[in-house]
Amino acid sequence: MLRLTTETARDLVLAAMASAAVLVLHPQGASAQGVKLAPVDEAARDPSLIAYRKTLLQAVRARNSDAVAELASPDVMLSFGGDAGRESLRRNLEGFENWQGEAYWSELQRVLELGGVFLDDGAFCTPYLACLDVPGCPECDPYETVFVTGENVAARAEPDLESRIVAQLSYDVLPLDVEAYSGEDWYPVRLATRRRAFVSEADARMAIDYRARFEKIGGRWHMTVFIAGD
Repeated sequence: MLRLTTETARDLVLAAMASAAVLVLHPQGASAQGVKLAPVDEAARDPSLIAYRKTLLQAVRARNSDAVAELASPDVMLSFGGDAGRESLRRNLEGFENWQGEAYWSELQRVLELGGVFLDDGAFCTPYLACLDVPGCPECDPYETVFVTGENVAARAEPDLESRIVAQLSYDVLPLDVEAYSGEDWYPVRLATRRRAFVSEADARMAIDYRARFEKIGGRWHMTVFIAGD
């Protein structure tokens, strides 16, 4: 079994690693015209992966750090700076020195719930949007692209839940508006009309946000990577 190196971990972020993208172009639409990436989940191809993910999700939802750590690889990669291993994972989940904690739990849960795809080496990568090429969008830089992860998501005029809705988005792939300030919990984006809008982080992600890799080692699935950034 091929084990993940730092180089291949970076490939997880930046390279096109699967051919299962369900991508469509909509030349017309009531919201943002352009590229859309529908959700993909290939886990059902391996019943043992389905069972493993169900067990892991149960442990995550119960906030059981010991159980989550035991379901990870002994040398699970947690950063590009050398943070690795079950004990580090457990401490991150428990909020070591007031860092991570509930935010870390929430990210892991969302990564697991969004679904993923199998890679050429047999590993499973999730969420799907961090694992797929984006055909039809050669300018989709992973550092400057936002993926809407739901249907009829409100894009607002300002980063405020009370702000006016300017578009309804469904699985749109949008450029990040790098010149806009959105504060916390919002992504500033540019719609197909070039209009600036704001989408809640609860309804969207970037490919460089947290993502995970799972490998079957000795007949059993393990989480081998849980990272964010580059």
